[in-house]
Amino acid sequence: MHQKYIELFKEVTHATEILAEQVMNFDHERKDDKGEATAQSMRDDYAKLYDRMRADDFDAATLTKTDYAKLLVGVLIIINNLETKIANEQKAVKNYKDEIVTRLDRVVNESENDEAAKELAEQLFIIDEDK
Repeated sequence: MHQKYIELFKEVTHATEILAEQVMNFDHERKDDKGEATAQSMRDDYAKLYDRMRADDFDAATLTKTDYAKLLVGVLIIINNLETKIANEQKAVKNYKDEIVTRLDRVVNESENDEAAKELAEQLFIIDEDK
């Protein structure tokens, strides 16, 4: 196995370990003992694999089918995490474009002076907290 893949898989195991710990902490705060125990077990499994892969004498030939299954799950978790982040960022961009840019454009292009711009901005940039 090429060294770059070994490095990638080390990062996958480390990232998955961290994500599992975050889930563990979240479950702990929610007092979800079963979820916390599951996440802790997962974190520990990935920590062991990560430590094994970081060892100076690590040989990729020692990876088992179970190890590859863990890598697969880790990659899928990372993909899901990235897709969620991308979706959230796309939503933020859409909201900026649809809400903020449109309103600012109106303030700039429909106002003849500073006073008119202030008045229009006051009308456009309100939040109805009752909704």
